[in-house]
Amino acid sequence: MNASPRIAIIGAGMAGLACARALQDAGFRPAVFDKGRGPGGRLATRRLDGDIRFDHGAQYVTAHGAAFRATLAAAVEAGAAARWRPSTTPGTDPAAEDWVTGAPGMSALVKPLAAGLDLRITCEVTAAERKGAGWLIRTADHAAGECFDLVVSTVPVPQARLLFRAERDIAQALCDVTMAPCWALMVVFADRAAGVPDVVQTDSDTLSWLGRNTSKPGRDAAHECWVAHATPDWSIRHLELEREPAAALLVDAAQRMLGDAMPRVEQAIAHRWRYARTVNPLGRPCLASRHDTLFLGGDWALGARVECAFDSGRAIAQAIINGRWKP
Repeated sequence: MNASPRIAIIGAGMAGLACARALQDAGFRPAVFDKGRGPGGRLATRRLDGDIRFDHGAQYVTAHGAAFRATLAAAVEAGAAARWRPSTTPGTDPAAEDWVTGAPGMSALVKPLAAGLDLRITCEVTAAERKGAGWLIRTADHAAGECFDLVVSTVPVPQARLLFRAERDIAQALCDVTMAPCWALMVVFADRAAGVPDVVQTDSDTLSWLGRNTSKPGRDAAHECWVAHATPDWSIRHLELEREPAAALLVDAAQRMLGDAMPRVEQAIAHRWRYARTVNPLGRPCLASRHDTLFLGGDWALGARVECAFDSGRAIAQAIINGRWKP
């Protein structure tokens, strides 16, 4: 490689940030695009009135591999993350896998990875077109576009299929990858849910997770805040509901689960994650186009865990660092 290529990374979730961090540490200077208001993707924190916060996406992370374990340890050391030891329903043991959350919210966990990167937040990529040996990236606020030598996409598979529909080899490779949605419910109760463990996981056909957000390290204990996640099947059946009726149905499901222990609801807000869970992964860390100027990855490549997204992003970075791209 004679010169450092211009690299665009689409998506500032864990995969995109892990890729960008590894590339920048190796001397590259990638530009990271994301349509959201901050980095993190589904490592997300929602703030309501005052200082009420909810982790409405991923609830915690675990590390199996040495690289991700070191990344989490660095985040804990920097004060961007903390270990979580909630009380749980029988059969759920957070100590067995060492649950880690961002602090004071899940979105904080990615701050060490994002530090110093060229982050282009609230910048939606609307088109990616082949231009000569490289790519023209168009965004909602820059229709004329910007040229790059390499493009890395870490967006969910349905969005990647649309963005790169002209790349037939990529479309073929992605045809069997599937993702499922998830409705999330954020609830503020008037009082503490006495006698209820911090995490309730059941085989309910509506809710797969019910957790006391307030029990996480660094959270405001002045409010009793809970997050519920609907099951994939329920989320698929109710995917196009408006937020208000979805919230009402999920509150009813929480009432059935908690019974008389459920306090009065002060606020209830629903959020739809259209592409939340990997159902059928690619089965390898990443994809490269036949011309090696386009790389794709994410948690959909290896599995549904946050660490899978991290490993996928680092695999893409390593492929670029190793010189698979030729000028």
